[in-house]
Amino acid sequence: MQENDGRQEMIRLNRYLATCGIGARRKCDELIAGGHVFVNGVKVNELGVKVNPESDIVEYRGKKVIPMKKLTYIAFNKPRGVMVTKTDPENRMTVFEALRNAGGDFDYLNYVGRLDFNSEGLLLLTNDGDLIHALTHPRYKIKKVYHVKLERELAKEEIKALLDGVESEGQLLHAGAIENVSENIDDRVQYWYEITLYEGKNRQIRRMLESIDVLISKLRRVQFASVRLENLPSGEYRHLTEKEIGALKNAGYKPHFNGEH
Repeated sequence: MQENDGRQEMIRLNRYLATCGIGARRKCDELIAGGHVFVNGVKVNELGVKVNPESDIVEYRGKKVIPMKKLTYIAFNKPRGVMVTKTDPENRMTVFEALRNAGGDFDYLNYVGRLDFNSEGLLLLTNDGDLIHALTHPRYKIKKVYHVKLERELAKEEIKALLDGVESEGQLLHAGAIENVSENIDDRVQYWYEITLYEGKNRQIRRMLESIDVLISKLRRVQFASVRLENLPSGEYRHLTEKEIGALKNAGYKPHFNGEH
């Protein structure tokens, strides 16, 4: 790490790694603390270190890393049965393999949050590490909307409980909003609910409904912040528009102060 010579701004190492497409800044902090990052040949395991992007040599897993010049932002309609991970020890299909099947070579991107194996719908991917950090940080309360098919109708008191908060694995989980969007198909009711979250807990909707003994048949994310799934076919991707990218950055960098759950 060199002193700032006045010509190039020194930046935190975790942010530098994020601009190289390594991951969100919190993930980069974990890699630094684990001793996986070297600066000018010296292992760094302390957080808060700053580097000079012009002169310092940063290595991760033995390879020099440099900021990615072209930022890419895509929306992918993840099918069920696809793992949101780089590699899977059980050799199940990963999201990056599914993207290659759709004609996209995006191994250099990172996903923004996750969808579990049996869930489907909108997944955002980018190499903009700062945006990933902003969109996944709890303080910003990013809106996410899901369509959930249940085995039965929810009672009013169950909906109230989900809105007030239910406990699961030592955490209090809240739904931001719940709307009944059930439909009649062949004279048979299919119980669908639109559930909005402003939290980002692991398997949150499944855990919330398990806590009130309700089984989920399907779970599909249809909106992440201002980006909507709309008519994007399952297993296909598209690049985000400039307007969508701008709205995501605005959502991620401007905290909500309205007290919504």
